[in-house]
Amino acid sequence: MRTKVLFAFAAGFLSLYGFSQKKKEMAVYAEKKGSDYYLIRLEENKQVPNVYVYSNGITKPYKNYTDLKDIVIDFPGMISSNNSTKEEMVSVLKKGDKFYEITTQRKDPKNFEKTIVTVYEVYQGQKRIIEEYDTIYDLAGSPYKDAIFIN
Repeated sequence: MRTKVLFAFAAGFLSLYGFSQKKKEMAVYAEKKGSDYYLIRLEENKQVPNVYVYSNGITKPYKNYTDLKDIVIDFPGMISSNNSTKEEMVSVLKKGDKFYEITTQRKDPKNFEKTIVTVYEVYQGQKRIIEEYDTIYDLAGSPYKDAIFIN
C-alpha cells in the first residue's frame, strides 16, 4: 500500500515535466537530519528516485537504491507526506550567497493541485518567508524553479 501511495505521489510530480522538458530530475521530498539535507529526486523515465545529501554547500549522491521500499525504510516521512496537510520540505537551493528551503502544503491531501509552495530564506538558523505560490505551476516560472526542476 505504501509503495502505491508513493508512486501516486511521484506520478503527480512527473506530470509537471510538461513545463520543463530540459530538466532531468524533479524534487519530490527532502528531510533534514542534523545539519545535512537528504534530497529525494525522481528522474524522468525511472521508477526509483535518486537520493542525495546536501552537506556543507555540496550536493552529492547519498546511496544508490535499487528498490523504492529501501528508500521508504530510510525515509519513512516520505509516505506520510503524501497524504498530509502539514507543511513538508521538498527541496533546498543555494543561489549566490543565499540558501533557501522550499516546502509544500496541501490544502486537500487528495488533490495535488491545491498545494501552496513556500520559499524560505535560511540565515543563521532563522527562516523567513520570501515567496508563496498558490500552485507548483506558479513556482515553475519563478527564480526558485531550480530547486524543484533539476537539470
